[in-house]
Amino acid sequence: MDKKRAVLLDVSAITFRAYYANMHFRTKDEPTGAIYGFVNTLLSVLNKFSPDYVGAAFDVKRSSLKRNEIYKEYKAHREAVPEDLLNQIPRIEEVLDCFNINRYKVEGYEADDVLGTLAKKFSENNVEVFVVTGDKDLAQIIDKNISIALLGQGDGSDKFKILSTDEDVINHLGVPSDKIPDLFGLIGDSSDGIPGVRKIGPKKAIPMIEKYGNLENIYANINDLTQISGIGKTIINNMIEDREIAFLSRELATICNNLPIEFSLDNMTFKINKDTLFNLFKELEFKVFIKKLNLESTEEETSIKPRDFQLIDNYKNFKKFINDIKKEPLLSVLYSECGIAISSQYCDYYLPFFTTDSHKLGENISLFDNTTPTKDNIDIQYFFDSYKGKIITYNLKKLLNHGFNITNCAMDTMIGYHLISSLTTEDVDLPIQNLTDIHLEEYSNKFGKEKPENIPAEEFGKFICLRSYGVIKSYDPLLNSLKEKDLLNILENTEMPLIEVLSAMEKKGIKIDPEYFSKYEVELENSLNELQGNIFKIADEEFNINSPKQLAEILFFKLNLPPVKKTKTGFSTNEEVLETLKNNGAEIANYILDYRKLAKLKNTYVDAIPKLRDENNRVHTTFNQIGTVTGRLSSSDPNLQNIPVKSDEGIKIRQGFIANEDCLLMGIDYSQIELRVLAQLSGDSNLRDAYKHNADLHSLTAKKIFDLDNDTEVSREQRTIAKTINFSIIYGKTAFGLSKELNITPKEASEYIEKYFNQYPRVKEFEKEIIESTEKKGYTETYFGRRRIIDGINSHNKNIKNQAQRMAVNSVIQGTAAEILKKVMIEVYRYIKDKEGISLLLQVHDELIFEVHKDKVDLYKNEIEKIMKNTVKFDDVPLEINTNIGINWAETK
Repeated sequence: MDKKRAVLLDVSAITFRAYYANMHFRTKDEPTGAIYGFVNTLLSVLNKFSPDYVGAAFDVKRSSLKRNEIYKEYKAHREAVPEDLLNQIPRIEEVLDCFNINRYKVEGYEADDVLGTLAKKFSENNVEVFVVTGDKDLAQIIDKNISIALLGQGDGSDKFKILSTDEDVINHLGVPSDKIPDLFGLIGDSSDGIPGVRKIGPKKAIPMIEKYGNLENIYANINDLTQISGIGKTIINNMIEDREIAFLSRELATICNNLPIEFSLDNMTFKINKDTLFNLFKELEFKVFIKKLNLESTEEETSIKPRDFQLIDNYKNFKKFINDIKKEPLLSVLYSECGIAISSQYCDYYLPFFTTDSHKLGENISLFDNTTPTKDNIDIQYFFDSYKGKIITYNLKKLLNHGFNITNCAMDTMIGYHLISSLTTEDVDLPIQNLTDIHLEEYSNKFGKEKPENIPAEEFGKFICLRSYGVIKSYDPLLNSLKEKDLLNILENTEMPLIEVLSAMEKKGIKIDPEYFSKYEVELENSLNELQGNIFKIADEEFNINSPKQLAEILFFKLNLPPVKKTKTGFSTNEEVLETLKNNGAEIANYILDYRKLAKLKNTYVDAIPKLRDENNRVHTTFNQIGTVTGRLSSSDPNLQNIPVKSDEGIKIRQGFIANEDCLLMGIDYSQIELRVLAQLSGDSNLRDAYKHNADLHSLTAKKIFDLDNDTEVSREQRTIAKTINFSIIYGKTAFGLSKELNITPKEASEYIEKYFNQYPRVKEFEKEIIESTEKKGYTETYFGRRRIIDGINSHNKNIKNQAQRMAVNSVIQGTAAEILKKVMIEVYRYIKDKEGISLLLQVHDELIFEVHKDKVDLYKNEIEKIMKNTVKFDDVPLEINTNIGINWAETK
């Protein structure tokens, strides 16, 4: 007889993970991402483990924990649960009730203790148990019947990392399961506020436990610990002084597995109440789960007509496909790396690209030929040119970049869905799952690790055509939502026309000088070697500077520098920590910061960019239209928007981007566009007057901040501080943040900000208006109407609310500026599209980079400047531009 199986759910761990993975997910205009993610995980768990019994454990309030009575700081540093997550917990409880899954909570104890107790009871009944959690501490309860399934830590397509034996636990944590409390007694656990012994991390604790077994034996042999590598007098003194803390920490880390919980196997079986679950999912608009679990009535199911699938892999099928599809008023077209999927309302077609044994391209079919079609050569582009209906797609730019010319695309659902959801993830499944009832199987679940080109064309075709059908089915609900939210104008008049512009820019690319990059690589390598030598000299040994673990050992144990922050794995060595050490006089921290900066520039740009060039020495970045929540474009492969602007290294990198022969690079950027947007939208008279009379805004601000009279000249340092403050207001920087940037006290920073608002009083009122509107609506709107959902704006957690308020203000200003650039790019492209001797190459925030033939620079410069000044005109604030021309990118800035 097969052993029965149980699954226990760590609800808090699953819910938090689901919340942060789906933060912007909303249905019915309210956050439901945690519920959606929880259901998704629950279904994955049920599918993977096929349990006979299921139980769910919940946490109680921290203030009621018995561990809190032992140690007041236990979990004290944890931020409050986000308000929009708290509001979703009752729905998650409803979901569990619909599955008839018992919910367990014991006052004074954590979910870990409940899970440990339930797991033990199942094990005593000879039931195999899997505890689904994200918490490694639970590995201490593993025995012959109990395993831990660590969520999100699996390999490849597997969501779970299973720990079932002591060998598994040793490989994961370094010690067997029964020694985990002793391990945390020594190293602590910063995530739970367990202190541990000072300056002891896993590297030192694990050998102690391996040799002596537990805390009692370790302390009994305290004077012999120096025999273990890396343990000296300082560590032993810390252990002696922190003895009570070590045993306290072990007690805090030990899971209680004997709570008084009523337990009966008969009460632990689960069964789906389909009617209740259907009503809940219908209310939450979880169409994909309704479909996935077949919750709709059989009558409704049978009314859906079966879809026809056709594999177009020969001329006869292709000819029929061309004739059939011309009659359709609406089509979806979806590009994949192996072929094109096309769907009408009732039929799917798949045209494969590859000529392998598995994925064959049909005879006489050319997808990219532009020649006149004949019986022996009919190409898909001919169809696109002659088709008069509407085309819907997901990621139109990908189709354009692969050679298709599509002029009748009514909607790119990737962008449409981004506009209504504020999501920045490129995933064709998202709008389909959230707007339709189509159930999509994940690629990895269906095909594992097999590459698409090795999958039979018909099998892969049906897989991708289901997505193509999903695109066409999501069109109407997406269109209705865009209309309802007044976003259709932005889609049709800004985002859709911009796609062709970005595609042309990506295909053109920008030229680089490989020889220059090669020389600069050597220069950076020499600088890194010099810095490395300085670091090793101070450390008095060589080590891996790029290893946070080894670096922490050097800084906080060998050099005995004071630790600033602790993480789960030891002491932090992040930039903030190194800056603190540097400011406290640690020379090695300064060298490490410089080393990291140069290493990042070398690896990210100087080494990587030449490898991305084509045969003409041009690199082709990808511009992402949905890459940011504010509407700004982002770029990737390579990311050319994050190259430092004013550092020597950033300038040198830009010098490697050059113009083609007989051409120059022309850079035109807006002067202080975000501050000008602030002046226009806020209506502040002092700001508007400054720009109307072409005054130096930063100097005006400096005079107010430093109490200078009109005749006193502003120093360079004062102007720099004022400039920082002007831009800090846009980004919502706090007095504390400003104090760190300017290296002044928070009090001084607060006084500067107060003086700023005294100079520009309408700015403060404007920010208040944005925040109040966002609190009421849940989203911000730019000057042109683009929305951004702002989660946490009504949170009772002060930190979350303050961050949301800063995001709200920044979204309005930065989003408006970004849309001005987009509108300008469209108009500029319309002007230069059919012109010779000019190409638009890059957009970097407020700057456009062109490649222009030397003989036509003056002509195009004047015309483009007019377009940039006049495409968007504010009533009282002129948009000014700067133009620079040179042989490389650095000279255009």
